[in-house]
Amino acid sequence: MKSKLLLLLLFLLVHLQNSAQNKKVLLEETITNVITAFREKNTKAINNYVSKENGITILVKYGVLNNYKIIDSLNFNNPTPNYLPYAEPVSNAKITYNTSPTFDCNTYTWSTKGLFCDTLKTNALLSNTIKNLKYELSSTTYSNELKRALDLKKLATELFWLIRMTKT
Repeated sequence: MKSKLLLLLLFLLVHLQNSAQNKKVLLEETITNVITAFREKNTKAINNYVSKENGITILVKYGVLNNYKIIDSLNFNNPTPNYLPYAEPVSNAKITYNTSPTFDCNTYTWSTKGLFCDTLKTNALLSNTIKNLKYELSSTTYSNELKRALDLKKLATELFWLIRMTKT
């Protein structure tokens, strides 16, 4: 009986490890495809990765506070916001699974360069942005948008990934 239980546990651990490895491979393929689509300005390819339910949320800073805009697709000829073209990736580097690099506002430089996946950190910028806009939104819009932002944050937490690319 013990040997069957140990065999079952071993099978489960191997399955979980393979599942995690498959997710990592899928993530790396997706990142490579997105970087390639951005580099080639391939609207069709990039929009295949856009959620039909959630679209894309673009975070912008017009003044003191961050703001956001939800769009259903990317268009390289008509960026959002329209005065700021989408950045062109400069690296197709191997992904480093480590803490995200930091940006020094005094020197305008990153602490390290490359493509990073931080598996320990979840970004709360969208939900914090909406919380800061509480008095500018109607109460219904505020409640709906905050719920949406927190759901997206939960999804990101479940995926365990925060990707950051710094110029090389």
